[in-house]
Parts: sequence; structure tokens; C-alpha cells
Amino acid sequence: MFYSLKLYSRDPWIFVPAVLLLAAQALIWFFLLTSIKPDSEQIFLHYNIIFGIDLVGDWWKIFYLPLAGLGALVLNYCLSFAFYGKDKFVARLLVGWAVFIHVFLLLAAILLSRLNG
Repeated sequence: MFYSLKLYSRDPWIFVPAVLLLAAQALIWFFLLTSIKPDSEQIFLHYNIIFGIDLVGDWWKIFYLPLAGLGALVLNYCLSFAFYGKDKFVARLLVGWAVFIHVFLLLAAILLSRLNG
């Protein structure tokens, strides 16, 4: 059974990461929107510490990164809400994984904005 959305959102283990995730999403979009200009040239889309730049493509493909993060955020919070009534630990763990994912997405966005800037 589903919990009340009001009770779910008042849990500090749910609310605080939600604020952090929204801030991380805003920063990812900010870094990419300010550093990537629409152009016909190819840009760097992926960097690997072993091989260096290993993927180039059109400028708009860089926005798959924040969209994937947004998808992970929505999916994890929907699953977390579904599990919250039965097992709060699993619900909080899903939210924690969303934060973990966004830390690396933010680092990737910073790196890509510096590589392409």
C-alpha cells in the first residue's frame, strides 16, 4: 500500500536528498548550457582516463547526460515511494543511490564543460 505523499516527503532521509538532487540537476544543466554553444562542429561527449577522448558527436547529444540523471531521479523516487510503506530502508537506499549517481553525473558535466569550453 502506498504511504501518504505528505508523510513520505517529510522524512528527512527523503527530503534532504531531494533538495541536493535538485541542486545537482540545476548545476549539471548550468554547466552544460553555459559551456556548450549550438554549433555544427563536433564536441567531446566522453572522456576515459585510459584512452582519453573516445567519443565525439553533435552538440545536442551532450544533453543526454542531464536527461539520464533526471530519468534516474524520477525512477528512483517513484520506486522509493512505492517501497516506503513496506520497507523504509529500501526506500531510503534508493534515494541514496540517486545521490550517488548524481555526484558522478555532476563530475562528468564539469569535466565535459571544461573539455569543450
